[in-house]
Amino acid sequence: MRRVLLVVSLLVTAWVSVPAARSFAAAGCTPGGTPPPAGAAQRQVGDLDGDGGPDTLWVGLIRDGSGSTLRVVGITAASGANSDVQISSASPLPLTAMAIDAQNDGGNQIIVSDGRSARLYTFAECQLQALADSEGTPFVFDLHNLRGHGTGVGCSDLGPPSVGRHLIGLQALENPPNTGQWTVRRTEIDLYGTLAKIGQSDTLTATSTQDPVVTSAQTISCGDLTISKDGVQQP
Repeated sequence: MRRVLLVVSLLVTAWVSVPAARSFAAAGCTPGGTPPPAGAAQRQVGDLDGDGGPDTLWVGLIRDGSGSTLRVVGITAASGANSDVQISSASPLPLTAMAIDAQNDGGNQIIVSDGRSARLYTFAECQLQALADSEGTPFVFDLHNLRGHGTGVGCSDLGPPSVGRHLIGLQALENPPNTGQWTVRRTEIDLYGTLAKIGQSDTLTATSTQDPVVTSAQTISCGDLTISKDGVQQP
């Protein structure tokens, strides 16, 4: 296995404007907001608002005024505070969400996958907010290389100058096809509250489809967490 430094760009797509990063209140969030809809899938994910109590990540379905079914991801804090975001997607696959601390710094990120792409959020100032670049463009990670930009999302330490674990975009490619020769491009995403910036990149090589370097680049994971095992899926 070898490492080759590359300069790459990661797929970024805009849908909404994003508020600037703000701090949590020490006492936690004020109860309120719309609770999860009936039948929502839920998972306890630990303390996201800094009050010491466990919070809950959920994925559910709601009906709008026209009778259309909308897919919603939300957080219910231990205090009873609720915040959610509607996920508009043409993918027929169910939504899956997972809470992580990508940088091991006490922060939180919520990755929401529709099977084709993955969107990035954080629970800040008692609101579920999209992470975005300096121009306010929310990050959307490509999955399965459908747009030619990536196949998965992970967490890893790419070494200096940004020492320590980071969120990374992954792209596994068999090149040439059907030869068993693989490259996995890793692109670091530096996180600052609700701001995300593309960092350094490198490339790993592998000689088997079953190599963990390849298989881990074809899913969403962070440390010991995987979205299939530790996420919450749309009912």
